[in-house]
Amino acid sequence: MTNELGKIAILGSGETSPNLVGVHRELLEGEASSNCFMIDSPFGFQENADQLVEKIQDFYKTSLNIEINLASFRKIEELNSKSFFKTIQLLESASFIFAGPGSPSYASKLWSGNQIQSILLKHLSEGKNALFASAAATTLGENTLPVYEIYKVGKDPFWEEGLNILNAYELSCSIVPHFNNKEGGNHDTSYSYVGKNRMEKLLKQSYSNILGIDEHTALVISGKEGLFRVQGLGKLTVINKKGIHEFDNGTTEDLTILQDLLKSDKKSELEIHMDEQDKQHGFVVEDTDWVEDLEINESQDTNYLKQIAKLEIEVEKNKLNNKRFSKIVEELISLRGKLREEKNYELSDTIRNILESCNLQIEDSGEDIKWSILD
Repeated sequence: MTNELGKIAILGSGETSPNLVGVHRELLEGEASSNCFMIDSPFGFQENADQLVEKIQDFYKTSLNIEINLASFRKIEELNSKSFFKTIQLLESASFIFAGPGSPSYASKLWSGNQIQSILLKHLSEGKNALFASAAATTLGENTLPVYEIYKVGKDPFWEEGLNILNAYELSCSIVPHFNNKEGGNHDTSYSYVGKNRMEKLLKQSYSNILGIDEHTALVISGKEGLFRVQGLGKLTVINKKGIHEFDNGTTEDLTILQDLLKSDKKSELEIHMDEQDKQHGFVVEDTDWVEDLEINESQDTNYLKQIAKLEIEVEKNKLNNKRFSKIVEELISLRGKLREEKNYELSDTIRNILESCNLQIEDSGEDIKWSILD
């Protein structure tokens, strides 16, 4: 049911630009930093991947006062490894997920058909929020547009399999960010750099409804509210077999309007599979909102890797909590020192008593004040 789904923001570009900070803030409202995660898969192949992680983390810290955590999955060789299971467990605990720039097809290959895809669906189905920008946004539809392969390598236009996350919102389409791109100057780079002519050729050989999002523009969909909104510098363009439909910046409409424009004229693979099962077993499934993956006969090695990954997460949490604890103690000791300088011995002794009641020993030795935990 779409009215149980969380908010998803899909950005055409400009994920760290000032004009879209409000979109991030809306989806992060009430969230604690410890539950917010970014996935680095789309740019995991790039030499500057670490620098991009730092840039995004700095944006969230500076602009939103959120310390967004990293859930890393950069190479397909990591699939079903300890680090992969660690990422899965981190994403399972997330209340907010971000993914952004890079290569659409690279991200799609890493996420499609494994637990990442099912976790993203589950995350939204539980009413949690997510923001996908640029390359990551391209993967959310029924097809992924392989931009680099077409625009840079020169391959004939083709689709790769998408994650089809938007099917949960009853939207059947392929997403094209950078829809109004004009970087080409003397040649057309709209439609996410591939240009209108190549997109028309692609749609003739393999049709899909198109959800085009301009640069520095966000489409925000709320399943709970049953609304969609366009925010930013550009507009939203929907292309279906009946024509082109545009929604300007500032538009807020009922989600059913978008659903009516982006109806599917074909059954999903899930529906086809269920129909075949029904025929074989002679019954009809009345309503299936979500079909959860069943893990059968999982190897002992896999179980061990998952347990080790879980322990690593707990150790890291304990380290973080220790740092926070030390910070609190040091601030209290600093405050106590200021009170002593002001000859406010009553309050300074109160702080000392509080610390000692927590089994902390304070040692005054001139200007240097040390503390330790008593056994």
